[in-house]
Amino acid sequence: MLLVITIETAPIVPSPELHPKFSTKVGQLSTIMSCQSGIRADDDVKAFFQTCKQGKVRLAKFVINKEKLSVSYHSPPTADWKADWKRELPNCVDSYEPCFILFRLETQHEWILISFADDKASARDKMVLAATKATFKSDFGQSHISAEYQIANTHEFNLDIFERRMRKGGVRDTDDTTMSNFERDVSAANKERIALPFAMQSTQTLRGVQFPVDQDATALIRKFGKGELDFVQLSVDTLNEAIKLEQQSDKLSAAELNSKIPKKKPRYSLFRLRDVDEAPVFFIYSIPPSAGCTIKELMLYSSCKAPFLSEIDACGVKIDKRIEVDSRDVLDSDALISSWRPTVAEPKTQFAKPPRPGGGPRRITTAAE
Repeated sequence: MLLVITIETAPIVPSPELHPKFSTKVGQLSTIMSCQSGIRADDDVKAFFQTCKQGKVRLAKFVINKEKLSVSYHSPPTADWKADWKRELPNCVDSYEPCFILFRLETQHEWILISFADDKASARDKMVLAATKATFKSDFGQSHISAEYQIANTHEFNLDIFERRMRKGGVRDTDDTTMSNFERDVSAANKERIALPFAMQSTQTLRGVQFPVDQDATALIRKFGKGELDFVQLSVDTLNEAIKLEQQSDKLSAAELNSKIPKKKPRYSLFRLRDVDEAPVFFIYSIPPSAGCTIKELMLYSSCKAPFLSEIDACGVKIDKRIEVDSRDVLDSDALISSWRPTVAEPKTQFAKPPRPGGGPRRITTAAE
């Protein structure tokens, strides 16, 4: 018996950003590769990145071997970056080995990224290098890279040729010399987000900010869930970015609740209303007037509320009613009961239409013959 097995493989197309000639052959598909290789910098490479950012490295060469990113070569800086360029390039590159090259120019933070893939290299190696570029920039830090260049021939490393290319401009972002410090921070944050691979970017809407809950507060919330406490109040520590305990009471009546709510600070409060047979649990988010606290406090309290409610639920507390009140409002038994059992308005009775004149149903009579 003869068994024939046929294996079909899809053709490998190099990325056009490493080989411009393919842009005319592939047509609409010759855009920057959308897939990612999944190859990321390990702890050793990340530690080397930090060494680079400290100004101790002039040139660093990175290669991909056996699906792993590694440092192949690096050299220390001297006073003249042009002399360093002529000494190291193109001697440190191999035409058959695609690589990333990080080269620092004048200042400590002025790095350029060169993606080198010669025509002699295999199509697969070019493809892997192109598919790793986004994660490489993300791991190193997009904000530290001032320009990007693609080189497909060792002759292009000639300093005179490269300086003419630099004057024309590489793959640069908008010039930030006229930006303020705040605008530079926002631009750097956007660069880091854009540089992330698509698979690493969250597709969910941000639901809030989750701060850790203090251990003492967590223990009292659990006791509240067991019915041992009637009142627990917590606050958001904006300095240490944590949720901390403010006060608690074993027994607290609804008449005393109003005195526990601060007038000038927002608070989260858990209260058990004993005046009702069901003893419902209230989550009270009290907000003072805007003049009483900072905008940062209000934003943090609002952002932390949803994750904190999830923490409360994990501690075994079932919240029956959530209310958001102004700290100037009066919270007493009547207000809480009306919130727990809102009065239902009776439907208005419509005016009955009177019968037509003559009364009774209409009669059909036959005409006399």
